[in-house]
Amino acid sequence: MEKEFKKNLIERFITSIAMIVPIVLVVTYKNVWLFSIIVSLTCLVGCYEWVKNNLQNRLLGMFIILNFGLTSIIFVTFIQNAVISPYIIFLAVIFNTAIFDSSAYMIGSNFGKNKIAINISPNKTYEGLVGGLIVSVLYSCSLCIFLNLDFIVIIFLFLGCFFAFFGDLFISYYKRKSGIKDTGHFLPGHGGVLDRLDSHLIATPLILLLFSIVL
Repeated sequence: MEKEFKKNLIERFITSIAMIVPIVLVVTYKNVWLFSIIVSLTCLVGCYEWVKNNLQNRLLGMFIILNFGLTSIIFVTFIQNAVISPYIIFLAVIFNTAIFDSSAYMIGSNFGKNKIAINISPNKTYEGLVGGLIVSVLYSCSLCIFLNLDFIVIIFLFLGCFFAFFGDLFISYYKRKSGIKDTGHFLPGHGGVLDRLDSHLIATPLILLLFSIVL
C-alpha cells in the first residue's frame, strides 16, 4: 500500500510539472490567443471525457466545463490592472487550487482518519481538508508579501479552497454513479483531464469573479 502510494505520488508530481510548464510559458509571454487555444482544447477534452464516460446531467457538465474556460479567457482578455497582470492572477488561482488539492491528498493519505463523504469520495478526510487549507493560507500569505497584494487575496483564495473541494466532490459524485474511478488515463497519476480539472471548474470562475470586482 505504501509503495503504491509513493509511486502514485511520484507520477502525480511529474504530471503536475508537465502541466504547469505550458501554463507558465503562456503567462510569461502573455499571448491571449495561445492562452485561449490551450484553455479551449482542455475544456473540449473535458467535455469529451464527460460524454465518453456517460456521466449523467450532460448539459450541466458541459455548462460547468465551458463556463470555466470562457470565464478564464474573458478575465485575461478584458481585466486590466496597472499593478499586476491578469495572467499572474489566473496562475495564482490555479496554483492555489492545485496546492490545496495536493496538500489535502498527501496529508489525508498519511494522517486522515475521519471521512467526510465516504459514499462519494471515500479518500477525503477532515484532516486532509484542514491540512490543505493551512497550506493554502501559507501560500496566499507569501503571495501577498512577494507581489505586494492586498490581504483580501488571502480571503479569496481561502474561499477558493472550499469551492475546489466541492468541485472535486461534484465530479466524484457523477463518476461514482457511473461506476468509474478515473475519466481517462491521459495523465499518469491523475487519470483523465476531467479528473484534473474537477477542483478548478467551480473555484476558478468564482474566484476570478471576485478579483474582477476589486481590480
